[in-house]
Amino acid sequence: MSDLSHDADPKEEVVSEIRISKKGFEIFVYLVLFLLNAFYFKEALGLPGSARGVGAGGFPFIVSLVIGASLLALLVVSLVVPRKDEVEPFVAISRPVQVALVIAVMLAMVMTLSWTGPLVGIALLALLVMWLGGERRYLLLLGLPPLLSVGIYVLFVLVLGVYFD
Repeated sequence: MSDLSHDADPKEEVVSEIRISKKGFEIFVYLVLFLLNAFYFKEALGLPGSARGVGAGGFPFIVSLVIGASLLALLVVSLVVPRKDEVEPFVAISRPVQVALVIAVMLAMVMTLSWTGPLVGIALLALLVMWLGGERRYLLLLGLPPLLSVGIYVLFVLVLGVYFD
């Protein structure tokens, strides 16, 4: 995020970013994602189920419920928990290079997924996407990607009985 100098000549000053309150931006993103998830939930209800197991419609239904509950929890936390900062943080939207790098990492991970395996590949993808997105806290960078892989393994292999090749 760059600060624009107030001493600069107005003709030279070029605003190339949009500054939005971080809390407002988070709430907006959570609401948009929740509405998209509501559509996904509605579509999942229309899929056929199975009496003996999860079925074609069961897994999307479960995923939709988990995503919806997570988004509601994030929204409540964002609304209820006060910021510890004295100054309201802002989000600057001006990252075309970061987006291009994330796309390149995703393509590279898809091409090397057969070599790395799904669990290691997902952990590496999560780590690189978080790092390219600006996350620099080592506890999150080194803790969340393995937890994501373990969660996917538990959900698919242990709960649903879907094995990776």
